[in-house]
Amino acid sequence: MASTVLALGCSFSTFGLEDPPPEGSTGGLTDGSTSAPTTTSPPGETSTTSATMSEETTTTGAAESSDDGVGEASSGDSAESSTATTGDPPKVCGNGEIEGDELCDDGNQDNTDFCTVLCKPPTCGDGLPGPDEVCDDGNVLDNDECLSTCKAAYCGDGVTWEGEEACDDGNAIESDACLPSCKAASCGDGLVWAGHEICDDGFNINDYNGCKPGCTSKADEYCGDNSVQSTYEHCDGVTGMVGVSCESCLFDFSQITQMSCTGSCSYGATQGCGKDDADVFCKLLTGNAAATATSWSLSAPTDLGGFACSDPNVVLNGMDLRKWLGALPEFGVAKNVAWQATKIKSTHGSAHLLQAADLECSE
Repeated sequence: MASTVLALGCSFSTFGLEDPPPEGSTGGLTDGSTSAPTTTSPPGETSTTSATMSEETTTTGAAESSDDGVGEASSGDSAESSTATTGDPPKVCGNGEIEGDELCDDGNQDNTDFCTVLCKPPTCGDGLPGPDEVCDDGNVLDNDECLSTCKAAYCGDGVTWEGEEACDDGNAIESDACLPSCKAASCGDGLVWAGHEICDDGFNINDYNGCKPGCTSKADEYCGDNSVQSTYEHCDGVTGMVGVSCESCLFDFSQITQMSCTGSCSYGATQGCGKDDADVFCKLLTGNAAATATSWSLSAPTDLGGFACSDPNVVLNGMDLRKWLGALPEFGVAKNVAWQATKIKSTHGSAHLLQAADLECSE
């Protein structure tokens, strides 16, 4: 029967008396060290030396194990804890210090200055309205209320604002497919769509000077049809009267040179040539019912034509050359207006009258 004894951390074998150690054996030593002497005991007795050495060896091994294992682990944990505690503090955007990948840090929450709350300079498209931006919705869409240029959408910017505009061609042309109001051209909008409509008066019900339904044809009666519609027109084409032309189917008296206003021939409220006659002359000359005379004077007549005596009961010298035009409310004139082609002096006498050259009118 063999038993194993540990001594000083090294192992060796103690063989029974009947089993001598093998030739060349070192008595159980394996590391080349010299073994302490041992005392053998008779069978049934325990070796005191072996037991004592075993206990010491076990105690020593445990202590060494404790020092090498537990001690080193504890030391390692402590070092790591120390490193974590003494490392760099976390970087904070907004503390007024430029750290890490920050491009700026002014320490405030104002996005309208030159450093945003993201610690970056403001840029169009960052979703933060900057100092030179009207808006910034953070996208590149041009059909919403904020353009990709960070400007607010508006009619005329050339980009159609979805849900707000039917179109936007960026111009102020009223005769193309998109109106300046950013609405699509259509029959009934009162504007003629070039290449698509003949006319468009906004009603298109075939009334005078208007348009037939569908905007494909003018009304049956209109200015320019060479037929005078007395309800609406003074003329339509050439008038055949010296010094009188036709403009938009109304008389143009701007070339008339004189007006007779002596006695009952007055065009004003009172007889004789006065300020009210000068006012009427201005209204007829300018075609403006609100015009008045700012300066006027009386002069001798000539034998040219002009506005003749307004009183049909006055007997003129020789023959009556007057043509009666009727009242002209479009010009603000209530009396029946008389025009004469020539010989005002010969037919009306030498009494002074109003000459256009001596008249100044308000506009």
